[in-house]
Amino acid sequence: MSIKKRILSALLTAVMLASSVQTVLAAEPGYLTRGEVADMLVAAADDYNLGVEKTDILQGYSDGSLHEERPVTRAQALVMLRRAFGGDLPAAVGDNARSGYSSANFADLPAWAAEDLKDVLSTGIVAGTSATTFSPNSYVTERQMELFIQRTYALEGANLKDDFYATVNKTALDSSVIKTGYTGTGGFTDLAITVNDQVAQIIKEAAASPKTAGEKKISALYGNILNMEARNKAGIKPIQPYLDAIGSAKTLNELMDVCNRVYQELGSSMLLGFDLTVDSKNSDVYDLTFGAFSPSLGQSGYTGATDSQKSAYLTYVATLLQLGGASAADAKKQAQQIWELESSVAAKSLTNQELYDVDKTYNLYTMTQLQNLFPNVDLNAVFAQTGYTQTDKIVVADVGELKACAAYFNAAHLELLKTYCRLDLTANYGALLSQDFIDASNAFQQDYMGSSGSLSKEEVAAQYVQSLMSDYLSKAYVDRHFTAKAKADVEKMVKEMLAVYKERIQNLTWMQDATKTKAIRKLETMKLNIGYPDTWRDDFKDTEFLTVAQGGSFFDNVIAMSKTEQALSVQAQKDGVDKTEWPMTPDTVNACYLDVDNSITFPAAILQPPFYDVNASYEQNLGSIGYVIAHEITHAFDNNGAKFDEKGNATDWWTAADYAAFQKLCDQAVSLYDGKEAAPGITCNGALTLSENIADLGAMACITEMEGKRTHPDYKALYTAAAEIWCSSYSREMKQYLTQADVHAPDKLRGSLVLQNFQQFYDAFDIKEGDGMWLAPANRVVIW
Repeated sequence: MSIKKRILSALLTAVMLASSVQTVLAAEPGYLTRGEVADMLVAAADDYNLGVEKTDILQGYSDGSLHEERPVTRAQALVMLRRAFGGDLPAAVGDNARSGYSSANFADLPAWAAEDLKDVLSTGIVAGTSATTFSPNSYVTERQMELFIQRTYALEGANLKDDFYATVNKTALDSSVIKTGYTGTGGFTDLAITVNDQVAQIIKEAAASPKTAGEKKISALYGNILNMEARNKAGIKPIQPYLDAIGSAKTLNELMDVCNRVYQELGSSMLLGFDLTVDSKNSDVYDLTFGAFSPSLGQSGYTGATDSQKSAYLTYVATLLQLGGASAADAKKQAQQIWELESSVAAKSLTNQELYDVDKTYNLYTMTQLQNLFPNVDLNAVFAQTGYTQTDKIVVADVGELKACAAYFNAAHLELLKTYCRLDLTANYGALLSQDFIDASNAFQQDYMGSSGSLSKEEVAAQYVQSLMSDYLSKAYVDRHFTAKAKADVEKMVKEMLAVYKERIQNLTWMQDATKTKAIRKLETMKLNIGYPDTWRDDFKDTEFLTVAQGGSFFDNVIAMSKTEQALSVQAQKDGVDKTEWPMTPDTVNACYLDVDNSITFPAAILQPPFYDVNASYEQNLGSIGYVIAHEITHAFDNNGAKFDEKGNATDWWTAADYAAFQKLCDQAVSLYDGKEAAPGITCNGALTLSENIADLGAMACITEMEGKRTHPDYKALYTAAAEIWCSSYSREMKQYLTQADVHAPDKLRGSLVLQNFQQFYDAFDIKEGDGMWLAPANRVVIW
């Protein structure tokens, strides 16, 4: 039914609002009146040119009085919204169906409005005031009413001026299908699936008829992964000796001896350990790092988890512990202890955004200071297993987390640490073992992230080989699927973009010349990694890969690779940082800026449709791959990248006044995004996503200016492409997780809110005050 027909239907069949409500109250400060809500809804419906009148929405009491001055309840407001948008709202399909909030558990729906609210609630636009509570008699604020209307705009997806992203992408969103085993679909995800399939074909061909030494390794690894009969027969045997040793440990020293043995024999740390990182103050050398165990769900995964997500995690942990030998009763109890342990550590940990802040993560310790923090652990013995050269400069990235962990390294917590070690072994190596570990992981993925089904064993095997042996596979991928024209075209676009960016910096009104000079120097010395590296690595040329027939296994192959990588890491400390090494493999569908290298990287895999197409218009490519390129350039000047100079060293190159001005703009960006919805009841964290939001805003400013330099700029095509490239759909559970853990804003905001900061967008689509896409000029944010 069309919107107009639904409006007419509503006018004929609407019932009186809240006729059963007896209490008469005057409007309270902060809450909307019935008349104010009716006015808001008339304006909202007016965008559809339906001629809805206030009396169509606010129909009054049995005595004919309207009582516009009375406060409006949630139930009343939603009945009024239903009338304004046509009596029966569109059925939620595709992304709206996934994103919507299930109202099946609402136990407090009023009888008088049950029928009127039935279809409203079925659309999922009402998140409730709790998981089971609708709160029909609670009064409504202006912000709450705005959210109801905005959600309805997204559901309709029928007016560019109200919800640009939902309207431009309506067909794709409504028809979106998430592939079995995945938690989402969209430009990045779908292209990654395509690339995975392409690489999988290369793997299958190499496995079927291996000719080179690299192909023989691929064949052995791929065959061992697929040989579930051998893996199931071995079961937990590969890690059983270590589980037994953990169980036998009577003291903390004995437990640490087991951890040292695991590092020496398997190549991975348990509980705590040393590693390398590029020195943030001198990017030519490596620093030693030290850290302890980290909460599995991240800093926010415990306080932010839903009841079902917590249950899924506890079930998964208990299952792993059972597979490691614990009884069902003990495993359940121990899983709860793990949750409490990780929750307490997470509360002291840095947020994901803070982990990118060099001021918070560059904390220097000496071995003596670390030993004082862990008085009951022989850190020299731990370090001796690594092979690194000891220095008296050790970086601790998260001091709060480390100190929280240190409190558990004593005799009183020995059993808890032993449980954590058993979990560490089963979680890290279970995927290399038998089917029951894989089943547990798949169940957790489905319950926690809302995915449906799982990948086939061939898909899983190919993805493991792709991630483990990219040295061999990336070159083969580039040879088959990447063209010289694509590389040349993108290189040209990057250089044009850098030139425009330079002009924009020169024209900044909030930055002084002294700082501009240094910013431009950083821009001009930025390294460009496009397509593929000049030289190909062969890290595993001397690593032996044995098949099952030769006495090997998937587990053995991975351990051999881990030991090789550890040996390479030891050598890297001696050699210093290899500036030619890429941070991403060419078969990766992504892009990045590396602050300690002042480089931007665009792997071959992303330089194809839908991001780049040799046959697409200039605006289409500029709004897609151009958006991505300018985004990565801007990371050199986001709240984290701005702390590094042109050589990739963390140093202060700003004047005090300029940095204060920049900070003020950053605060405005936080406010702009904070609280904006990804789905009903799931909101963006402006502080968590600040760096990525700065990059998005800078990207849009850059490509808007590039389009403006054309003789006949087509902003409509540009902004439409920018909204389309971020079109995606995820399970509601995945959206919930991403807004807590991901430093990127939800894709809807990346393809919509960012556009609202540019006047050219308003002019192109004739957006005026009162339209859903309108953002007051005073609230718009442009930094770079």
